[in-house]
Amino acid sequence: MRFTILLSASVIGLSGCASLNSLSKIKPEPTSVLAQEVTPIAPKWDETAPEDLPTTDWVGSFSDGTLSQLVSEALNANTNIRAASARVEIVQQQAKIARADKLPIVNATASYSRTETSIPFQNPTNISAGLAASWEADLWGRIRDGVNASELEVEASRSDYAGARLSIAGQVSQAWFNLIEARLLTELSQRDVETQERALRLTQRRFEGGVTGSSDVRLARSSVANAQALQASREQNLSAITRQLEVLLRRYPSEEIQATTDLPTLPLLSGAGTPGYVLRKRPDILALEWRMKAQGLQIDVARKNLLPSLSFQGNMSLGATSFADFFDIDALVMRLVANAGAPIFQGGRIKANIKQQEALLRQQLENYAGAALTAYLEVENALDAEQRLYEREVALRTSLDEARKAERRLELRYTEGLATILQLLDAQSRRLSAEGQLIGARKERLANRVRMHVALGGGLETNGGLAPYNVAGITP
Repeated sequence: MRFTILLSASVIGLSGCASLNSLSKIKPEPTSVLAQEVTPIAPKWDETAPEDLPTTDWVGSFSDGTLSQLVSEALNANTNIRAASARVEIVQQQAKIARADKLPIVNATASYSRTETSIPFQNPTNISAGLAASWEADLWGRIRDGVNASELEVEASRSDYAGARLSIAGQVSQAWFNLIEARLLTELSQRDVETQERALRLTQRRFEGGVTGSSDVRLARSSVANAQALQASREQNLSAITRQLEVLLRRYPSEEIQATTDLPTLPLLSGAGTPGYVLRKRPDILALEWRMKAQGLQIDVARKNLLPSLSFQGNMSLGATSFADFFDIDALVMRLVANAGAPIFQGGRIKANIKQQEALLRQQLENYAGAALTAYLEVENALDAEQRLYEREVALRTSLDEARKAERRLELRYTEGLATILQLLDAQSRRLSAEGQLIGARKERLANRVRMHVALGGGLETNGGLAPYNVAGITP
């Protein structure tokens, strides 16, 4: 069965796609991945990169050797990837089983029996051996369609495997950046505790000198306690993220991984490809396309069950009452039978199966449209966030710079007795908040770039195609 899938703007309701610098509404080029019938109609993004982003080594683009090592380890050891690898092997064997239906089935039989009686030399013996064969002629291509459908399912499972690799690479990258962020925030809390303790000592000296009251001392002590509580919370979060990363690597969660001292530099983004690029690269989209093609063949199989069938059965046997007579050519018996049949009445079973398979195809088509919309949404969100997160980081750097200057000034004024403890604590709190937010903003820009690469389906390819299921040397 040849079926056509048209995924147009009227189906998925696309009206525009954002870019890094502008919005554009340009008619796209055809973007079929597996067949020219699949043609999403959507605008394309501006600023296409010379070599089409994402690169095949987006993990390496972060220039973080530890991250590259962790991702490599996860691709070889992660439990989800190993399970996906085993799934590919299962489907491959199922395809071999389906291909066997095209060949004859031959079975060998042999038997020997001896009956003991009370009459001397009257113990009959029966010896027999034979071959039985059966084969169905594929008159209408029904068996061939079933075999082709199973082979398409193999391709879909390989896309699932590639998707698992891409997902785990993204998760490991996100967890690594979260770990570095957690370390930086923990170190920030440690510095804040030291700052608050220094302010407490200064306040106590002023209290002992009669310059300030006991309430200022109590406020300073409260500030120290709050800083210590925040430090404990962030240390707990650091431990939890470390263990989470270790589980992704199939390690025991022993909290042994150490984060680096700072977040890596954000790689330059020169372009983001086109909507068609997403449909050519995302493994989940490719898997859905393979399965839609396979489902089309399953409809053919269901319809061809209405047609007549032709099968052949044959057997050859030798039988004798003694080994001496067993090899006598006269004992050879051969039979060949041809059977032809056609369904007449089955209570509507076959027609119901046809309608069921057609409904399954419609369901898969809607799933495909939904997956395509989700893919576009993820890329658009990531593209839009690129600029917004950059603007946020610039503003936070300004905020932190001003907060530091204000804190230094107020600390000096407090030492001179020209400012209150509340003013100093407020300035310290503002500086602490700005610095923590800046760390979070830097991490979020890296995380957003990871999300963009995962949304674009890039980074896990070999020779321009999907990575084979055993590319990482995994043995199920």
